[in-house]
Amino acid sequence: MKRLTLAIIIVSLFASCLPLEYSTPPAREALANRLLIFGASGRIGGHIVDEALIRGYRITAVSRDAPRLKDLADRVEVTTADILDRKRLAELVSQHDAIIVAVGGKPVDSNPENYIVPRAAGSLIDVLESGNSASVRLLFVGNVYTLIFEDNKTLLELGRVAESHPNYAMFHGHQLALDMFRRSRDVDWTVASPPNGLRLNGRTGDVRWGGEQLLRDEDGTPSTISPEDFAFAVLEELQRGNYIRRQFNAAR
Repeated sequence: MKRLTLAIIIVSLFASCLPLEYSTPPAREALANRLLIFGASGRIGGHIVDEALIRGYRITAVSRDAPRLKDLADRVEVTTADILDRKRLAELVSQHDAIIVAVGGKPVDSNPENYIVPRAAGSLIDVLESGNSASVRLLFVGNVYTLIFEDNKTLLELGRVAESHPNYAMFHGHQLALDMFRRSRDVDWTVASPPNGLRLNGRTGDVRWGGEQLLRDEDGTPSTISPEDFAFAVLEELQRGNYIRRQFNAAR
């Protein structure tokens, strides 16, 4: 009996000295979240997928064109859907805890209302306000032209984008989408807008945060960021929740 007791004590002492390498850190409790990503085959969307995988999220990548997702099929679940198809969107949203949307592309014409971004925003708001998806978090990738540039005005309000500009519909379309989110009810949205372009490279995880005021460097020039660090900032915001129902930008 004494030998058995001694053996139990020795085993207990040995076990207490083992490193706790299989324990789950509290900061990673959100890893079970199911994440729905629209625009996953695009430049920003692809980096968002990479960052979400680093953090252990369960991802469903969505595109209208199945072939565009073939390179992701061995890493995440992929599916085809049109974000403007509200019935299909509601089905997908009901199966996930959060949505990240990084859609864009060239405008079909010069009318901002016809651009995909405000149309996607309207579809998402309709589904999220339906009552069945009230707890789903939404992060929507925006545009630098909706950030406050100077004199408490955006570049659009300063008249820096003429109607003849080839991206007039795109820039104003992003503003329409932001205005729609601001008018929405019971939608936990965040618009994440890159600062002055995605001109750097690499993931550092070292970013500066700003609200709707465009971040600037020490010499006053508008700041920039890499696609990898912008994706880092988007996922950080998803976990932190510092800008719910607000717009933010992040830079190095």
